[in-house]
Amino acid sequence: MMTVSAIERAFDLAKSGQYRSVSEVIRRLPAQDRPSVEAHLELPGARRELILICSAAWLAAE
Repeated sequence: MMTVSAIERAFDLAKSGQYRSVSEVIRRLPAQDRPSVEAHLELPGARRELILICSAAWLAAE
């Protein structure tokens, strides 16, 4: 069985179109996943990528 990382879960949530912002995605994650996602989002470009995915998916879902 394949386990999905917290970061993959965050990107999957962003792609779902249900969340308008990165902060909404993070709040939706289980508490134990949030620190690793926050750490990943400190990498150059990572937060911007997630913001763009959220925005595009949110607009496509409307």
